[in-house]
Amino acid sequence: MANFNTHLAVGAVASGLGATTTMAAGVVPQNQLLTLTLAGVIGSILPDIDLEKATPSRMLFSGLGVVFAFIVLFQFKKQYSIAELWSVWIGVYVVVGYGLFYIFHRRTKHRGVFHSLIAAAFFAAFTAVIFDQAFNEDELVAWFAALFVFGGYLVHLTLDEIYSVDFEGNVVKRSFGSALKLIDAKSMRATMAMTAAFLIAAIAAPSSERFFSIVSAPNVYAFLQNRMLPQGRWFEMKVEQVERPPVESEASMPSLSPMTPVEAGTAPR
Repeated sequence: MANFNTHLAVGAVASGLGATTTMAAGVVPQNQLLTLTLAGVIGSILPDIDLEKATPSRMLFSGLGVVFAFIVLFQFKKQYSIAELWSVWIGVYVVVGYGLFYIFHRRTKHRGVFHSLIAAAFFAAFTAVIFDQAFNEDELVAWFAALFVFGGYLVHLTLDEIYSVDFEGNVVKRSFGSALKLIDAKSMRATMAMTAAFLIAAIAAPSSERFFSIVSAPNVYAFLQNRMLPQGRWFEMKVEQVERPPVESEASMPSLSPMTPVEAGTAPR
């Protein structure tokens, strides 16, 4: 499997390229491009959430603790005092960041259901819910953030499969095929739980009609055809034509009279 730095670097590059394409399309505000890029980077390390002693897992659960703490805080901001709000925030953060972290890693194993496309779909839909419910973002921004998370997730799974092949020794490791898979066939209970979580998140997510109308195949093809390559700047040389006066035809040119022969001895000195 690829290490954390590789996942982070490749995920950042892929997310940056995706943000550049989104900027060129002009489908989301430019001030959201950094947010979308960060969503893609987070998606690129999400599959390693089931590694208890890995940096991604600790970071992700801490981040989830912060997000859920603010979601709960927003519900009581007008009812409680500042001291009570502090207690609520810290309590939710500890429960999610540490309590849920402990329970989660007692129930999961690495390269299980979280290394599957159904898990990528769940995290994408869950991202749309968070952007809509917690951050009050437009539904289009919410679903583009979901797309970036899904893309980053897919980059991670693909990298793990690539690193499962020893190209120099022409050897395929035993881990090949355990990362990029649709479901976890070894644990149908985990697969059913993840499928149920995805359906719940998809139902709670905002409307995706505008998003899918934009990313439909004909629209994407037309956009890439018009904007992917420069038009007449780098790959086409323009030669400036120098305007010349029109050439007159022989009929329009004045006739020259024949010269009169000069007799010898008559020419002036």
